Amino acid sequence: MEQIRGNMKIITRFIICASLVVLSSQSTPVEKCKDSPTPKDVRIDGCTETPCSLVRGTTVTAEWDFSILEDTRALKPRVRATVLGMTVNYPFPQKDACSTLTNAKCPLEAGEDVTYQLSMPISKMYPKISLTIEFAFLDDKDNVVTCFAVPAKVTSK
Repeated sequence: MEQIRGNMKIITRFIICASLVVLSSQSTPVEKCKDSPTPKDVRIDGCTETPCSLVRGTTVTAEWDFSILEDTRALKPRVRATVLGMTVNYPFPQKDACSTLTNAKCPLEAGEDVTYQLSMPISKMYPKISLTIEFAFLDDKDNVVTCFAVPAKVTSK
């Protein structure tokens, strides 16, 4: 009887863990950028519908899958924020997106499918506002490799 209880606990834990993995890997709806390829899939942890909540004092983690259309030696992130109709470049600290690809390394070849992993701190100092964040990667010729936008709102816990 004790062994059955032990096995049930293990099975229950497995089901809970499997459920959490499925929930954390659900796609996030995103908006297309004008005249740019959109990623195949975007997964922002905790966001399965928009606007995504960005909680001050936490770190947002996300992944997106996209294809390389032309050979490139580099991937440069470009992040823009649109607030109250005004778009500004966001000073994204990472200058080389190649360093956080999970399944590839630069240089990249045309036709290659890659996954990027994002970790972005949300400062406690950010105001509580609604905004749209645009993420894009530029190749070594400054052409857009992939681009998407996601509506979000900065909130407190």
